[in-house]
Amino acid sequence: MNIIDSAFFVSSHKPVFPIWAMANTRNLFKKSNRHLDGKTVVWDIAKEEENSFDHIEMSGFYMSAIISYGKGKNGELKIRRHIVIPAVRLNPNLTQSSFNVNFDKSPDEIFINRKKYNEQPQKISIKGNLSIESRLGDEAVITRTFCPSVNYPALIERVCIKNISEKNISVDIKQNRLNKRFLKQVFAVGQVSEKAEVCFCENSFSSGGSIKNKKVVLKNSEEIKFYNIYFTEQPNTAFTIPILQEETARKEFTDKMFSSPLLKTGNDILDAQFSHCVLRGSESIFKTKNGLMHSPGGGNYYAALWTNDQCEYANPFFPYSGYEAGIEQSLNCYTLYKEYMDKASDVPMKDKRALVTSIISCGDSFWNGAKDRGDGAMYAYGVSRFLLSLGDKKLMADYFEALKWCVDFSLSRKNEDGVIASDSDELENRFESGNANLCTSCLFYDALGNGAIIAGILGFDDIKSQWNEEREQLKNSIEKFFGSKVEGFDTYRYYKENTNLRSWICMPLTVEIFDRTDETVKALFSDKLYVNGMLKTTSDNQTTWDRSLLYALRGILLSGETEKGTRALLEYCNNRLLGCHSPYPFEAYPEGNRAHLAAESILLCRAVTEGLFGLKAVGFKQLRIKPALSSELKTASLENLCSFGEKFDLYCNGSEIKVILNGKAYVSNLHEAVFDFNSLEFLN
Repeated sequence: MNIIDSAFFVSSHKPVFPIWAMANTRNLFKKSNRHLDGKTVVWDIAKEEENSFDHIEMSGFYMSAIISYGKGKNGELKIRRHIVIPAVRLNPNLTQSSFNVNFDKSPDEIFINRKKYNEQPQKISIKGNLSIESRLGDEAVITRTFCPSVNYPALIERVCIKNISEKNISVDIKQNRLNKRFLKQVFAVGQVSEKAEVCFCENSFSSGGSIKNKKVVLKNSEEIKFYNIYFTEQPNTAFTIPILQEETARKEFTDKMFSSPLLKTGNDILDAQFSHCVLRGSESIFKTKNGLMHSPGGGNYYAALWTNDQCEYANPFFPYSGYEAGIEQSLNCYTLYKEYMDKASDVPMKDKRALVTSIISCGDSFWNGAKDRGDGAMYAYGVSRFLLSLGDKKLMADYFEALKWCVDFSLSRKNEDGVIASDSDELENRFESGNANLCTSCLFYDALGNGAIIAGILGFDDIKSQWNEEREQLKNSIEKFFGSKVEGFDTYRYYKENTNLRSWICMPLTVEIFDRTDETVKALFSDKLYVNGMLKTTSDNQTTWDRSLLYALRGILLSGETEKGTRALLEYCNNRLLGCHSPYPFEAYPEGNRAHLAAESILLCRAVTEGLFGLKAVGFKQLRIKPALSSELKTASLENLCSFGEKFDLYCNGSEIKVILNGKAYVSNLHEAVFDFNSLEFLN
């Protein structure tokens, strides 16, 4: 593909969503004509009222695309293609400075029997790719299928036109020039040399050859297919995108994510939601000059790492899925953060700089605008869970110094009440968190327990004893400092001065502190917090974040409140998979227009693996299994599950837990059991 003539214009960060695709209270909770076909989500948009819309993000190693789509007031197709190339940086090179461009017009014009019709969308399908089927009058159907390239900075749009009339039709395809060239000055230093970066669309057939002014005659049921390719390349680096090869690569990736692991509960919606979330949570990994980086996405957050989204949320899942790129980027993530641990020998730990919040710009810089959010606790929580689930002693030794630094730093922030102080929390001052918040102390409590197990595995018995002792003291301090009656519930206050219920009161449940389970679950599901299947951040504000709800679902299932937890989990999956914004969990509302941030999808996966199945590494290659079955989910299995580098199947029902490894079945008749992958037996 060769660069063709383009108009120059100055670039800035482009609006991700068009005005017509912005969520509002009118359409926030409306019902949707969606259903499942196998695991494909199908939206019968023809049945929807005018001005119905949605958006989805899809990613490959070198690009991400957010497609806003729907139908307008006259039933016509509306669409925006927002393309992001994370490895190409704009000036100034900040968090949101990934190269990006919008295409609001279609790069092709279709004439049927010399007449141009507005595309009238009828059906939209999602399973890895986005497919939009529309009518062109009564003569033809046009299907646009969007596929993120796995190995190139490109979005592939396959266009298929099919004759549905009884007569022959003539099809004229004309090319719209949508190519865009950018001034050199808009790019960060070192990104371009003599000329400007180019992002453009080219139309072609898969076998090559331009569609410009192409005219064909189609008989009944015959079709013609061509491609629109949206891509970027630097000067003198022109390449040809192997379209069919990339379509195959995306299909293979989707099939792998939909089966590794494979959830079977008998509830089609839950099973499909899990598979879609494994895909979304795994695809948002980008190749950068500093290695693979899992990133949130959402139009703003690429080629960058966060101690919450990556270290805490996403990375602990990948040992269970066994996805190689996920494990590689996790190790790279934890390695890159080592460089920001203040190792100055002449500075007491209490005076050292906190771990930075985010490593940005392909690893070239950092962001720490909310100061200490409890980032050391987030890192320690994530890396200890990740290492235990991976079960590699050498890696435990390699990362133990970093784990210990974060533990020592967090201990140096212990206040006079015995809980861990921090400047803010993961919501970065959007809401008050006081000088010490419940979330940070709970994360650190979990890190101490898992860290002590690792210390014991490595032979550091004195550190193991110290951390276990600190853990018990912290548990008591959490109860004394945070345990409180809030708005009529004997639950937790989020910080000392807190008088309103907060969504993060679920945190003790997720780290298996069950002292106030009953009242905490009641508070979470009260109308003060739980509204329309969403969890408000605080009872006195309508803002919702999926991440806290997904933590709550995991914690409630772990706590033994299986009936309530199951109902809430199934309601959540039905709302996300088949609701008005499909198919993935999202970040927040109203912030971000409900962006499909990748780590939120992983949190849904962890609500299943760690919540529904109660999976937790409790020793060296020892896996605790604690299924949370209920009257609605009486059996559950995970096939192609991984842990400690082994792949196995796990089956649970009300009477037994079965592990099938290398073709051999191992059975426990207990409701909770630990399987030892060293001795290949249940320990209890």
